[in-house]
Amino acid sequence: MWLALAATCWLLAKPRLHEENAPLSVALHLAMVAPFVSLAGRFLVNDTSILHVAAFGGEDLPLKYRFAATWAAREGPLLMWLGWMALVAWLWRKPLPGEANGVAHDWRLRFMHLMSLTLLLIAFSLAPFKATPAFFIGAGLNPLLQTDLMVIHPPLIFLTYALCLHLTAIALSAAYTNETEELGPRMLRLARPGLLMATLGIGLGGLWAYLILDWGGYWAWDPVETGSFLPWLALVMIVHLRTRPGKVRPEVWIGGGLATGVLALFATTVTRAGGVWASSVHTFVTSDNSTPPTDVFGRLMVLRDDAAATEVMTYVAWMFMLIGCWLAVQRAASNARPLTL
Repeated sequence: MWLALAATCWLLAKPRLHEENAPLSVALHLAMVAPFVSLAGRFLVNDTSILHVAAFGGEDLPLKYRFAATWAAREGPLLMWLGWMALVAWLWRKPLPGEANGVAHDWRLRFMHLMSLTLLLIAFSLAPFKATPAFFIGAGLNPLLQTDLMVIHPPLIFLTYALCLHLTAIALSAAYTNETEELGPRMLRLARPGLLMATLGIGLGGLWAYLILDWGGYWAWDPVETGSFLPWLALVMIVHLRTRPGKVRPEVWIGGGLATGVLALFATTVTRAGGVWASSVHTFVTSDNSTPPTDVFGRLMVLRDDAAATEVMTYVAWMFMLIGCWLAVQRAASNARPLTL
């Protein structure tokens, strides 16, 4: 975790390190993936000295389900998301269309690493490698998660969210450096794979709901399902912006990029807040008898005493910050004055 923190801060300070020292840049990006790989490795060998493994792992589980147990609670998905952020930043480390002079390129990668740093600091607050207390007996992996679909579905969803946040980084860098030439092609480089991953992820989730949860259909408009559908809509909008007659104004592209990030964070918040405003089968917020409190106030009180509150409020803060950036972009466009970095 500390190695990943040092690597993230280094890349934040020198986002184009790959041009000066490619092996070191590769090592730093791998260091950001290391916490997830390490936690997954503990699950594969069933190291019950770690509380997370003792709670959700099991030596009787097949290896693929031990691996899937890595994202059975809060800690694993967060580290997986961090790993995807590092991979996406590395894959699109070179200048995108319209980033020829380098300033927007620098700040795109910086914004990406800043969001990765946020995820890593949240992970520190959840302590994914904390030791198992004496006499602790875990419940093991939920039988509903012991399916091949759950081995694939969550990684695809968090890869989608990583791509959405990179679109947000593109939008922020374009807005604050005023490098908006070829902004459309720049956004489409990430929007197309993002839409593909979102479609696959949501589709496999629907299949899981139909085959395993026995909901009687592929879609039930559950709050978490609906939340994951919103960034998909934003990605569809971006992909179709190029079909509009005439030239699409830069602030429209920027708004689309910011919207994908806000909605990806919103979808994450709906899931990770455990349905504070609407009960969900994906809930993390439960009462002592493992059921969600029936009233919103009760759910808020359960969340208040949970370390997850820090995580949830961080996502909310990021959403408000990005909405504020969008308002700043609109004001700058109406006043015909560019934003300053």
